Amino acid sequence: MRRVARTLFTLVIFAVVAGLLVTVGLPRLRQVLELDQPAVMDPFVWRPQGAGESGPRPRLDGVPIPDVPEDAGPSRVLPAVDPGPGGPYAFEYETAGGTPVLHDPCRPLHYVVRTEGMPAAVLVEIRDAVERVQEASGLRLEEDGATKEGPTGDRAPVQPREYGDRWAPLLITWAGADEVPALEPDVAGLGGATMVTIDGTPRLVTGAVTLNEDVLGRWLHLPGGRDYVETVALHELGHALGLDHVDDATQIMYPEGSLDVRELGDGDREGLALAGRGTCHTDS
Repeated sequence: MRRVARTLFTLVIFAVVAGLLVTVGLPRLRQVLELDQPAVMDPFVWRPQGAGESGPRPRLDGVPIPDVPEDAGPSRVLPAVDPGPGGPYAFEYETAGGTPVLHDPCRPLHYVVRTEGMPAAVLVEIRDAVERVQEASGLRLEEDGATKEGPTGDRAPVQPREYGDRWAPLLITWAGADEVPALEPDVAGLGGATMVTIDGTPRLVTGAVTLNEDVLGRWLHLPGGRDYVETVALHELGHALGLDHVDDATQIMYPEGSLDVRELGDGDREGLALAGRGTCHTDS
């Protein structure tokens, strides 16, 4: 009797899998199964690059300003991007003269991901969003690995114990309102850039992106949900590169997300292309 029951159970499983293959197809089946898998990433490990320059250095909030990293150069890491026909865009930080404050295009913008509690599907969408932002901005975004650092409202731009003698990498986390109260039920994510001023010149050096697991965790299991997660990641990465909201609902940088807007608009592309045209800094 038990053997018959096991046989029937096996046949049922095969029938369910076959039904899924017929109804959703093999690629979609892989996506469905991936939703319940945890994200896996090699952990970030700081490997010192050398002693750096000798002598005292200027300090920022009591911490020495980092030396120029080994992967920085005198020219752009990636070619500048054509802004295209143009559209509505805005920058969060501007100088008194109205010039946007930007990242340095002559060095990679490193990023780390806190994968704790994050589904594997979310990490896939984050990486896809990073690739799209890199292509549109001409800024090299380089993945360093997993981190245990969590989101905070006053994240330090230099964290020697965690990341060594350099600007802290862009932090991407999967968190809920229990950890980040600002993640209300109608907030799918948060993002922003970190600006510092050195010798009177402002610049962006890092940033943070937090994806709301309370909201996006439910979207993952709905039709088009993974696309929506990627769109939210695109929007928040735009903030991390210095972009602000716009009033045009056809743009990714519109403050309210929509399943109907999944591609970067003309304004998004122009804004990201300009975000990648910052000044090279050879002092730090």
